[in-house]
Amino acid sequence: MKQRRQILFKKWIGHPLPDVPTTFTEKIQWRIIRDRRELLARGGDKLSMKMHAQTADPSIAIPRTLWFGEDLSTVYERNWRTDWVLKPTTGSGHNSFGSGSLKDSGIRLDEVAGWNEDTLSRVHGEWAYSQARPGYLIEERIPTADGESPLDIRFFVFEGKVQVIQVDTPRSNVVRRRFYTPEWMPLEVNQGGKILDDVRPAPATLALMIDHASRIGADFDFIRVDLYEALGKIWFGEITPYPTGGLDPFTDPAFDQKLGSYWNLAVKL
Repeated sequence: MKQRRQILFKKWIGHPLPDVPTTFTEKIQWRIIRDRRELLARGGDKLSMKMHAQTADPSIAIPRTLWFGEDLSTVYERNWRTDWVLKPTTGSGHNSFGSGSLKDSGIRLDEVAGWNEDTLSRVHGEWAYSQARPGYLIEERIPTADGESPLDIRFFVFEGKVQVIQVDTPRSNVVRRRFYTPEWMPLEVNQGGKILDDVRPAPATLALMIDHASRIGADFDFIRVDLYEALGKIWFGEITPYPTGGLDPFTDPAFDQKLGSYWNLAVKL
């Protein structure tokens, strides 16, 4: 495991992984290699994430789970009578949107089967994802004014305090990204070759979103809490223990160092 992460880190970040991590991306590697707490495993399973958020912050809106299980063929023709999102119960980068039944929405079961290859755990060694139950999740889609995906607003929470906010454009082929301070001061730093997004106005519900993220992340030394704002309502998205696997370099190394300074690792050196 350690050797695998050292190789990946050197390849993508460009320098060897030190014995004593100080930057944010280095501390992500340390967590992947060493941290095996049950608390962290919640970040690998989308159902466990929802349960954690509901317990930590009962006032947050959480998309309703319509179904979860391993065999989609048993519900392939069921009409859910609402717009929905189909996801694997673990991992990232896979989802499909539809309405009514999976069949009528053009979901191909042979294509969806490839979502459960568990590359993050098996190939990249990201332990939390190996603890997730196998299968799929169908949840009610968050309603928006135009029917498109809402802004993905991501809060970097250290011991219950939001230190940095990341905003990604609604999911598309070309993702634009921008980081902000909790006071919504834009930062001129980017990551992983993403296009730097234009400066956006702060959400009207920013203070409330920060409060929700702080509550959901309070038990963690670090966690990224993803929220959505749609039609004036704040929705829970997910929690992420290993953002980008710590393998997307920031354009400003000083930002990586500063972000790392907020993080007191729960599993000591």
